[in-house]
Amino acid sequence: MLQNKQIIMRTFNGYLDFLAETQPTLPPEMACQVAATLTQAELTLQLSETSRKS
Repeated sequence: MLQNKQIIMRTFNGYLDFLAETQPTLPPEMACQVAATLTQAELTLQLSETSRKS
């Protein structure tokens, strides 16, 4: 469980860093929402790929 949380946090922080570099004028609240949405989408995609392979 802890490993999953670390993966999610790294992914989220990676998207935040990416947004800070590419969209520096984006308000922090909006950047957090976008990063959360992208993180959720990526993890959902990975889960569906894993399920499909099973």
